[in-house]
Amino acid sequence: MTDTPDEPTQQRRRLAALLRDLRAGADLDQTVLGERAGMSQSKVSRLETARQIPTAADAHAWARAVSATDAHLEELLERTEVVLTEAVSWQEELRRGLAAKQHRIQRAEQAVSRLRVYSLIVPGLLQTAEYARRVIAMAEGLTPGVVRDVPAAVTARLERQQVLYEPGRRCEFIVPEAALRWRPGPPHVLAAQLDRAATLSTLDAVTLAVIPDAVEAVAAVPHEFVILGDAEAGDAVEVVIETVTRELRIRDEAQVAVYLDLWERFAGAAVAGDDARKVLAEHAAQLRTV
Repeated sequence: MTDTPDEPTQQRRRLAALLRDLRAGADLDQTVLGERAGMSQSKVSRLETARQIPTAADAHAWARAVSATDAHLEELLERTEVVLTEAVSWQEELRRGLAAKQHRIQRAEQAVSRLRVYSLIVPGLLQTAEYARRVIAMAEGLTPGVVRDVPAAVTARLERQQVLYEPGRRCEFIVPEAALRWRPGPPHVLAAQLDRAATLSTLDAVTLAVIPDAVEAVAAVPHEFVILGDAEAGDAVEVVIETVTRELRIRDEAQVAVYLDLWERFAGAAVAGDDARKVLAEHAAQLRTV
């Protein structure tokens, strides 16, 4: 069960409308449907307003409660599956600007108690202003119709870093050592960035781990991913994957479990704490000799 702080997408609104129509067609109010489906009235309301996303089990329970036909059950399960693994086009979202995207990500990060980020560059939550500016500006021209508010987007990305200082939060980052060599500008830009990442890694809520080049690979994963939430803390868990043109949001429990397993594999191969900071310091020192 996933509470979502961001604006519902069209697919989520379509699913919520179907849930409402099925309940209305069965002539049930929210309380009675909730009793039949084993849900609270408040949960029924959240599902019908797209503020919460149903699991496959929720969809089956809803269908039983309204005595849905086989055709309606199939439609409900299909729409639920679409939402549980949802792809959102950047072109649609970025018409509101790059800063709007950063604010939406910030709301998602603030809604959970634990963040786990596997990144192929220095993660956004650890970036300096100059590193962030160069990364964001690199997207120039890739997606038509985007509002190019780069300065506002950089400011919004830096504002997201407030989450690193909030009590009760866990922010964990894993990067391959190659990420420490990816350079979006002159050597001094990356050197300053590595210094900043090392400093932030000393915060109580932050763990930064590096997978050394010398370690044998434990998995072949060609993309970055973010795991939002912690089931042990009562959060819903969602995986977010960014491509060049789309964002994939995975909420299906079986697929989420795959990424949780990948995270544990990467964590087992990585070094953290003082060992990770030593790796960062060595790379920063090399850059200052260039």
